[in-house]
Amino acid sequence: MKDVAKLAGVSPATVSRVLSNKGNTSQETRAKVHMAIRETNYVPPGNAKTPSTNSRTICLTIARNSMDIFGNPFFDSVLYGLSSAVEQHNMDLQFAVFHCVERQIQQCLRLYKEKKVDGFILTGVLSADKEQLLKALHKECIPFVLIGRTFHHDVFSVHNDNMRDGYMAARHLIEAGYRKIVVFTQDTKLDVFGARISGYRQAVQQFELDAGPQRIVQVGSEEDDIMEALQRLLEEGIAFDSVMATDSVMSLSVLKFCQLKGLRVPEDVGIIGFNDAPYLVKVSPTLSCVEMNGASLGAEAFHLLNELIDQPQAMSLKKNVTLPSELVIRQSTGRIESKGK
Repeated sequence: MKDVAKLAGVSPATVSRVLSNKGNTSQETRAKVHMAIRETNYVPPGNAKTPSTNSRTICLTIARNSMDIFGNPFFDSVLYGLSSAVEQHNMDLQFAVFHCVERQIQQCLRLYKEKKVDGFILTGVLSADKEQLLKALHKECIPFVLIGRTFHHDVFSVHNDNMRDGYMAARHLIEAGYRKIVVFTQDTKLDVFGARISGYRQAVQQFELDAGPQRIVQVGSEEDDIMEALQRLLEEGIAFDSVMATDSVMSLSVLKFCQLKGLRVPEDVGIIGFNDAPYLVKVSPTLSCVEMNGASLGAEAFHLLNELIDQPQAMSLKKNVTLPSELVIRQSTGRIESKGK
């Protein structure tokens, strides 16, 4: 407050009156004070809570289009695992979604400085946003844990080995008798999808199959986008006998396309996605997937964040926790079994 008063050329008492909206202060003086507040990034204490383990508030934050989040089985399971851990420790949880990383940074700094949040869990961070976001939180010594992998930052993180998982999915298709695999992905800018594609390439190259760029299809998340992309493959003569979709929602649209076109699953086309969800066993044929165990990621991120809050000096260290994934084999990749019947 003294810094604000000095910059505005007024007394700290005047700053206090402006903040509390009490007393008689001219519009000119109020404008000077508010300008000084913005320039110094001063945040009033507000309703600061007394810090204690039981009163901690954790915030799960993400800068993405809300359409990409709500209903996505991965984020649903992360939120479930995190909220369960928070409840067990008698703490509070906030969930904050922003449309851009600049807004995310601004609000995270504000929430922490106002002592409304004790630490953050970051998920779904785009590669292009990672440097800016992590650097901003590190600079202010704000405790946070990243769900996702980073090679260039000294942070606490928890993640799957997405290259391993992409390899596991592609190898399963190959061992089930498929040879012409295409990958459908929403965004190659996201590290997680890029790693899964690298794992796919490793598997198909190991078996000396076609891994050309035409077999990596970047497509929107809407059903019509996926349908049109599959139709283009048929029209352009790019033969495929299996689809590896980088999320399970996308695999549903692939299944629908095959049914509309009279392509039998799994005999003509095999389908595998990522992230298990209840609806994958409510369709026919049931859909195979790689289960990423999002609930475990959420719970482990919570425990790492608690460790950081208890030991702030650890913020300068790097700690990566890699959790296992699981191949869930269902009817949509049962080509060998179906041929044997």
